[in-house]
Parts: sequence; structure tokens; C-alpha cells
Amino acid sequence: MPLMAGKGNSRRTFVKSAVTASVGLGVAPVVVGSEKKSKGQAANRVVHPPEWRNRQSGMAYRRFGDSGMMVSEIVMGTTPWKDDSYTRIIEASVEKGINYIDTAPAYSRGEAERIIGRYFKTTGNRDRLFLSTKISFYDEFVHGLVKDVLNGLTAKKKSDLDKRAGEMIEERGVLKPGYHFNYFNGQENKFKMGYINHLVFKEYGVQKEWKAKIKARMHELVENSLTALNTDYLDVLHCPHGVAVPEMLEDENIREVLSELKKKGTVRFSALSMHNDVSANLDKAIELGHYDGAMVAYNIGNHASLERSILDAKEAGMGIVAMKVARAVSSPGREIPQWRIQKLNDAIPESMSIHSKAYLWALQNPNISCCVSEMPTAEAVADNAAATGRKVSLGIV
Repeated sequence: MPLMAGKGNSRRTFVKSAVTASVGLGVAPVVVGSEKKSKGQAANRVVHPPEWRNRQSGMAYRRFGDSGMMVSEIVMGTTPWKDDSYTRIIEASVEKGINYIDTAPAYSRGEAERIIGRYFKTTGNRDRLFLSTKISFYDEFVHGLVKDVLNGLTAKKKSDLDKRAGEMIEERGVLKPGYHFNYFNGQENKFKMGYINHLVFKEYGVQKEWKAKIKARMHELVENSLTALNTDYLDVLHCPHGVAVPEMLEDENIREVLSELKKKGTVRFSALSMHNDVSANLDKAIELGHYDGAMVAYNIGNHASLERSILDAKEAGMGIVAMKVARAVSSPGREIPQWRIQKLNDAIPESMSIHSKAYLWALQNPNISCCVSEMPTAEAVADNAAATGRKVSLGIV
């Protein structure tokens, strides 16, 4: 579908100071006593009118920041999608009024995108749903270029860089228990790679020939996703996918490519995602001012460190997708600390599935736009959808 004039050009120039103040450790997902004032609208900030897709009476919807997209409170996550049997999840979700699919080329080695593409081709339902994907391999491509520099260094210099990266990780406390949560194996490895990339950029500068290579690869990855998804435009594009180091968001290639894709009409709105050092990375994204949204790990375990940043993001016009909401209390194959489950049960003592309860808890925060859920069955779709549109009084421990 060709993009209507002006739809892909939402930009903000709002700049904020980084905030490191923490909020209380209460159960309720809200900010109490924030000293931050509303930022207001920047000179070229565009607030789009509401845009509805697959609107149904049984589903609750929220605005995705200034984009105007009215997204269902629960949206489809596609990480485990590996074959066309998952099409039934799309069908069950659409029936419930869910109108947003989030995916990435990294999911099931690209099969998740291809499943969605085949669904769109078969049903013609592309314009019924908002679609989000990611430039999954941006960090890895940049690290490949950084390795060219590392290979030319002495063993002592490489060891020094490795040591300094470790020291920065330690000094910043990004792995501190209570702030950092591992949701999947190898998640923390992003830190070392990201900080090595940052230090090489800082120490040796960005090689002139890298710019064209990075931008060309980013455009190529987006074209690959468009082909797999059987569409000529994306409603939301995330880059980076899983950023760990705030300074890496300053790479001008990201801003330039996202702007170029918007001007072409290939991408309507830009975003980024983060599991690591979530508050600092979200603060940096707000400061930069060119992101329309963000996907952040947010749940009963880590929310206290994020509430003010999420509020600031909303005030800056960004839409917020909460991810890993249920993963903090239910993750097959991983041991879940009992205190998280107890904290959630104390907040919402009613009888319901642990997954639905986690989403109900998160949705009490008016500053998030929606929660993404990996729903393996039609029954799970119905269970999670039942958590939408509800206001409850949260218990305090």
C-alpha cells in the first residue's frame, strides 16, 4: 500500500537531561511525586490524528505516542514462530481485536517474518494490522567492522580495551541485581560487545569507509524484511534491536537511515528495543529526539528503575511497548525467584493465570501503550485479551 503524504515524517527535536534518580520500590506501576515537568511540543513535533485498525468492541486500545496509531493493549509477539501453524495465532488475535504484530528477522532465523508474509499474501489483511520489525543485525555488523581494527592491534592494546570495557560495565552497575534481569541465555553478552564497539569508536574514530558500508547493510536488511513480510512499508522499524550501550545510539548512521526510510515511505515510525540497561538507553533515546517509540523490558521485577524514564518518554511523544512482562514470573526452563511471583500475587490477589495477571498489572500504568505477548495457543490469546480494558486497585506490600 502506498503511504499517504506526510505519514512517515514525524520527528521531534526535544532534548532532555539524563535522569538517574530512582523511584520507590512500591508495587504499583506508576510514578509518584515526579519533579519533571511536561516538556511540551518541540517546534517540529507532529502529533498525528488517531488511526484505527481492526477496531472491535471487546478490545481496549491506546495511543502509540504521537504516531496516532491506536494499538490494542495486547499485541502479538513472534519470537518462537517457526512454521505456518502459528498462523492460527494471528487469526485468533485478529478475532479478539488485536491489531499489531511485532517481529524481527532474528526470530527463528527469519521464519517468523516469512510466516507473516505468507499470511498477508493469503488473506490480504496487511492494512488491517500495524506491523513492526527490526534491523536485528546492526550491532553485529558494526562489531564485524570493529574487529578489523582489533585485528590490527597488539595483544596488549586489545587486552587493555577488554579491561576498560569490563571496568565501565562495573562502574555503571548495569549488571547490578535488581536492575539487570536475564530473560534469555547469553543476553548479558551484548554488554561486552557493545562497550568494545564504543571504546574503539572513541579511541580510533569511525573509519570513513565504514559509513557507506553500514548504511548500505542497514538498507539491505530492511529490504530483506519487506520481501519476507510481503509488504512495501512498515508501520514501525526498530534500530538497534536490543541496544546495550547508550552511546552507541549516537551513531549518525541510525538517524540518517531511519530518516531516509521515512522519506521514501518505506517506514512510517522509528523505534528501538532494549533488554539491558533499560533506563539509561531509554533516557538516551529521549534525549536524541528522533525516535517515535521504544520497546522496553518492563515487569513486576524491574519497574522501579524505569517508571520516571517511561513517563518522560510519553511526555516526549514516544509510544512504549512493554516486553518481558510475563517472562519475569514465568519462563520455561529458567528458575524464577519466588519473590517476584509473590509480589505480583500481592499486587493482584485475584485468581487468574500468572501470564494474564502480569499483563493486567503492567496495563495499570497509563504511560505504556501496550504489552507484547508470545501467545502459543488460541486459548492463550483469549486469556491475555481478558486482561485488557480493566482498571484494578493494586495491593501494596
